[in-house]
Amino acid sequence: MALPDHLVAIARETKTLIPTILSELPVDTTPSSFHQLSDVPKLDSKDCPGYTAPGATQPGTRIRVYDQDTFDAALELTPVYTFESLYGIPSTSPPNPEPSTSTKTTTLHEEVSDKAKDQSPSTPKPPLILNLASDQLPGGGWLSGALAQEEALCYRSTLSTTLPLSHYPLPPTAAIYSPTVLLFRHSLSIGHTLFYPRTPAPSLPLLSILTLPALRRPMLASMGVYAYPSDRDTMRNKIRLLLRISALHGHRKLVLGALGCGAYGNPVEEVAQLFKEVFGEKEFKGGWWEDVVFAVKDNRTGEGGGKQGFGNYGVFWRALGGLLV
Repeated sequence: MALPDHLVAIARETKTLIPTILSELPVDTTPSSFHQLSDVPKLDSKDCPGYTAPGATQPGTRIRVYDQDTFDAALELTPVYTFESLYGIPSTSPPNPEPSTSTKTTTLHEEVSDKAKDQSPSTPKPPLILNLASDQLPGGGWLSGALAQEEALCYRSTLSTTLPLSHYPLPPTAAIYSPTVLLFRHSLSIGHTLFYPRTPAPSLPLLSILTLPALRRPMLASMGVYAYPSDRDTMRNKIRLLLRISALHGHRKLVLGALGCGAYGNPVEEVAQLFKEVFGEKEFKGGWWEDVVFAVKDNRTGEGGGKQGFGNYGVFWRALGGLLV
């Protein structure tokens, strides 16, 4: 079977499976929230947890850059959260049934629902993944066999159910925050095989995702940089929005990527530099995050690839790898 046909089949299977998976949970995990830069407050330093990397003399963590799938990078950040571990699951078979079992079960469901809705920074949160998204369609071309990063996320998870069509097209500095996304497939590299149903829904890995599109095919100058300063400013504001939302919702582990450096045609050197500049702004210093990982698949092979190569991975590794933020 050709790859596009395989992916279309996987998308169909995923759409069929998701309702069954979600039905095993005591609360609705599909709600998401829409955010625009103008509505999200700047970070207040008094709320910063002040994480400090081992061996560092000042607060912050060192960025790591991997040539890796986004979800796979997130799964290497411990602990791996599940719905069960974060929120608890009401017992469906009480050991000692009593006349009030129905009332007790209802109360337990309410408790789980309250925990799931609690988005205060002080409660434990799974890693937040950056979805390098389409600005036009939820999930991009995942239903038609496309294979960019957003599509890869949708093939493997419940992400698509959290992206309402009513939010599209997304405004220039807007994002969709999906706090509860379940992962139920392995990556394409090992055949998109399923965790589920061998792993029941409450025990599937749980992650949060921020859907944030880059500029779509901006005009570039002859040197391969943004032709217009306003485009650079827009991308800078997108990164600020990402970091503010992550910190305000209490996410201390981030899995980011080469925003817009594929089909959207943003200049990879400038995008990597913009991440470096924004992380260096006073607002984002002081140790807001315990882990910051960039999962950047290398788009070059042979001598042109690797850490010293000319691909997206090499550019991001040299610009950001080991940087204290």
